[in-house]
Amino acid sequence: MKFASQEGLVPGDQFADKLTYLEEAGYDGIELDGVKAKTQKAAIKRAFQKSSIKPACICGGYSFDLLSPEKTARDKTVEQLKELLAISGELEAQGVILVPIFGPAQLPDLSPWKDARELEEKLLIEQLVTLTEYAKKQGTEIILEPLNRYETHFLNRLQQAEAICNQINSPGLSILADLFHMNIEETNMTDSIDKYNQSLGYVHLADSNRLLPGKGHTDFQSIFTKLKEIKYDGWMSLECGVPDNNSTALRTSLEFMKEQM
Repeated sequence: MKFASQEGLVPGDQFADKLTYLEEAGYDGIELDGVKAKTQKAAIKRAFQKSSIKPACICGGYSFDLLSPEKTARDKTVEQLKELLAISGELEAQGVILVPIFGPAQLPDLSPWKDARELEEKLLIEQLVTLTEYAKKQGTEIILEPLNRYETHFLNRLQQAEAICNQINSPGLSILADLFHMNIEETNMTDSIDKYNQSLGYVHLADSNRLLPGKGHTDFQSIFTKLKEIKYDGWMSLECGVPDNNSTALRTSLEFMKEQM
């Protein structure tokens, strides 16, 4: 397993400074901000060439309109995701994290034919077929992320995300296990990781209170043990709150996590 952090959590004014910090702190990679990946791609690529830190994946940088009732909005999101997938492939990152929608459904309820949830799933799958084929050509993938019920109505649990992956059945699609969201939605986090690991491709790290691992009550030891049991060897990236102006926080948290392993 490889440890990374989201770009915005890492101390440093310049991207190269962030890579230096992570390298010295013992991390393996960095999760890129999608907006900066598009606007600062050349500088980011140069910085990676001088560092042992690797790009884990890309997060954000697109509108969350794949399930919009407006075709123009959906098409815009698809094109934005394709741009990010091309950058991910160029940088040799694992892929682009995809959250299909935030908040409530925007599509109509057409019961008794199909309700909004059924329409959303069909629409998402049709678009994922296109996106995963494009991702494969770029040598990268879409990483589908379930969120908790307070952030989205659509995908909340690993089971739901894996069901979509099974329908697509493509190496261009995997699922993300976010420990904070799982803490809210999964009955047993380790059991869910065990049962729905077939498509597991990425892990987001946060404690029960969405702070750095070690600041809450999540049982990281049992989670890391389960990940080892299923032979997960991919990225685990911090997505959480970090104390302000604390240059040692990420180092301390990494030490804590390695102790749990």
